[in-house]
Amino acid sequence: MHKRINQIIIVAVVVFGGIYFLHSKINSPEECKKIAGVWNESEQTCEQTLSQIIYENLSAAYPVSMDYPETDKQVVLDKQEKIDNSFYLRGHYQDVLQEAADGKEALYDRGSLYLNMSKMVLLTEAERGLIHFAAPFVVNTAGSGVFVYVGLFSYDSVSKQSRHLDSVLLGNRVREEKINLFDNEIRVDYLGHAQGQSNADYPTEPFEKTLLLLNLSQQNEEAKFKQVKRMHSSWDKNRDGINDCESEGSCDHTVDYSKARP
Repeated sequence: MHKRINQIIIVAVVVFGGIYFLHSKINSPEECKKIAGVWNESEQTCEQTLSQIIYENLSAAYPVSMDYPETDKQVVLDKQEKIDNSFYLRGHYQDVLQEAADGKEALYDRGSLYLNMSKMVLLTEAERGLIHFAAPFVVNTAGSGVFVYVGLFSYDSVSKQSRHLDSVLLGNRVREEKINLFDNEIRVDYLGHAQGQSNADYPTEPFEKTLLLLNLSQQNEEAKFKQVKRMHSSWDKNRDGINDCESEGSCDHTVDYSKARP
């Protein structure tokens, strides 16, 4: 009897010791950094950010539905995928255009959406209420196009439901997109293909798009983007807010100053 009790005590000590070890390993600054958490030094705990909470809810019990661009299709992002150290929510649709017959294979209309949650940017924050965020997403078609958009979303912190509100196209096979928040607008910096550059090559031309954020604080109106053409930062090397062409006397109305300077 005593031997049996001693065995139970030893097992309990090992189990609780293991739990303690794992708990303290997870709650270390190094492990916290790996999951993009915020380390609370005074409490010695790893705390979740609001971005993490949104990602975990959308990737588990509350998947978001997105509008497939330029169609009336709704795609549910019910899968998760990690690509190049970025975390994506993924959805897929497939429609039969022609059934298989007479030895011919069926024809399909298909596509996939990848929402990059690692690059999401919170536009508003609220402990209880509606939150807005922006994130880039990729549309992978059945053809050669891999189109990148920036999307606007709402997230209800009470119901944990998210809605896709608006989208703006960045381009085909663009890379390194980054969303920067400035008051009531965002600027998206990214790399696109230079003139004459093959789509198969890694893009090298810097681009930016400025989007006004409309109705974020309006309770009765849906938030949306409004694209604004602004002078690209490369045309203002001295950062005085005035196009360098004015001091150089070289301004040309045929030049698109919202694009990077050659």
